[in-house]
Amino acid sequence: MATLNTVTSSTRPASPAAGEAYFETDTNKIIVWTGSEWTEIVSDTGAGLANADEIHYSGGLFTNVSAPYYISTAPKMHFDAAILDGADSANNPSNGSSISAWGDRSGQATSYDGSQSTGSSQPSFNVSGADKYVSFDGGDFLNLANSINRATTEAWTIIQVGNAATSTSIYHIAPNVGSSYGSIQTGVYINGQIYIRGNSIATGVDYSPLNVFTVTRNSSNTVEAFRDGNSSEGSIATTNTFVFDSIGPSGGSKTTGNIYECLFFDSILSSTDLNTINSYLSNKYSGLPSLTSW
Repeated sequence: MATLNTVTSSTRPASPAAGEAYFETDTNKIIVWTGSEWTEIVSDTGAGLANADEIHYSGGLFTNVSAPYYISTAPKMHFDAAILDGADSANNPSNGSSISAWGDRSGQATSYDGSQSTGSSQPSFNVSGADKYVSFDGGDFLNLANSINRATTEAWTIIQVGNAATSTSIYHIAPNVGSSYGSIQTGVYINGQIYIRGNSIATGVDYSPLNVFTVTRNSSNTVEAFRDGNSSEGSIATTNTFVFDSIGPSGGSKTTGNIYECLFFDSILSSTDLNTINSYLSNKYSGLPSLTSW
């Protein structure tokens, strides 16, 4: 009886031939080299090679419009620890490695790759079962190759999967950088409050369990934080310009916790796209709670 050769997500062949297939023992996936990328063989989609556990959008790493997790709006930047260099998970470092870069996998016209040349400020790459994440110790950060400025009435959406190290740890939405209060400064602080531009919108919060943290600003300048889908933590109106230019962040109080994935959009997403992202994340990260529909 013929059997598939086995590999792990970090030991895939460096120079495979088109059509080579393997069973990944750490992810329980059957993968095949298409000639340009590794893709999962999916038997229940009718599409076969559909990357069914990946988010798909125009210009991105995966673009199959018939895939189950296709969104109509492409993110400006997309950081995914499962594909740390933004191109191929086969290039991921070993568990516990300090990392000097985190690649933007969005495939859009501008690259927002994150980097850090100072060893003491480098976060670490970690593996837990099938999940990958980047850990920040309160002094780590990555600077983005380019920044995004969103002025008054310019909408945006950030969706992040992660968790604080402890119930009292500082945990920011990423990317973030600081002026006096940080350019976005949306997150949970030591006193258990969620702040937006120095204004508290929630108290007594604990972000140490794995969660989806979403923050939006609409064209009316209302910034609102959500937890695990459409569950509002509070909102505030602010006309500030928000600057997105680091992961970690690199100014003011820094993240102590883990970031698994982060998507940034320069718009408010439709409920259809938000629910598709909910489904994608729920499928990808087994430790997430049930996500509320939008």
